[in-house]
Amino acid sequence: MRLLTCIFVLLATTVNGQKQMAITVDDLPTVSKYHTSSEAQQNLTRKILRHLTAYQVPAVGFVIGDFLRTNSQPDPNRIKLLSMWLDAGLELGNHTLAHKDYNLVSFDELKADVIGGEQITKGLVQKRGKPFRYFRHPYLRKGDTQAKKDSLEAFLKRRGYREAPVTIDNSDWLFSRAYANALLVNDTVLAARVGKTYVDYMMNCVAYYEAQSDSLFDRPISQTLLIHANAINADYLDTLLARLKERGYAFVSLEKALSDTAYQSVDHFYGKGGISWLHRWALTQGKKGTFFKGEPEVPTTIEELANRN
Repeated sequence: MRLLTCIFVLLATTVNGQKQMAITVDDLPTVSKYHTSSEAQQNLTRKILRHLTAYQVPAVGFVIGDFLRTNSQPDPNRIKLLSMWLDAGLELGNHTLAHKDYNLVSFDELKADVIGGEQITKGLVQKRGKPFRYFRHPYLRKGDTQAKKDSLEAFLKRRGYREAPVTIDNSDWLFSRAYANALLVNDTVLAARVGKTYVDYMMNCVAYYEAQSDSLFDRPISQTLLIHANAINADYLDTLLARLKERGYAFVSLEKALSDTAYQSVDHFYGKGGISWLHRWALTQGKKGTFFKGEPEVPTTIEELANRN
């Protein structure tokens, strides 16, 4: 009977023999020091949506409310970028108003930040008859004390949200800063080198977290990948998606991915780290340091380029 159950779960988490992955995109509408004008931000959004559409990715985009404002006032041009996502048939979620670090603020402050994140986006989504149901934690931090973690979980549930986990964490934001710095000095050769290194790094992250999930669950699980609405994904997301398909992935909705029973795993972790849900589950199960070895690191050259003023 146990063998039959395992076979059923394995079949349920694959599509025609393919592995499953949900793509989630944080920091909408855009987060790029290179794309500062309204026209450039529209171009960045158009590129990302073109890649997602070409590979039939039912992504969820997570919106930071303050990114929809200029001088504290709603900016129609930035709000229009969300409409582009909705026009593409994609779903939007809440990434708070100001992306506050839960390690540095109280529960009441983060609660207000969650509610503030609804101000523009929720109405825009609901006018389309679409759900506004997912919440992505800023910095993937759920609380540095048990009380803060429990309070936030209970509040989100009362508010009608489902937490949007991340199994494949990474530092795409650091690569994008390096990429933007190369573009700002018109060094297209350097930018291309950063882009290639980025895709290779991301695939190494996928391989690492696949091994982690295989170790925890003795099977492939439906993965959730976190990326950002940034410059490097505007230009290299198509390459990344192609590599993921070559690795055997089918792209599924977040709802479909979360139907995997792996996401029912107990998470007792609280602390300052913003970490993958795989590591939350592993720590809850008592896994020790050796289990976590081998996580891909960002090359020093990328970090140095990213930190240039």
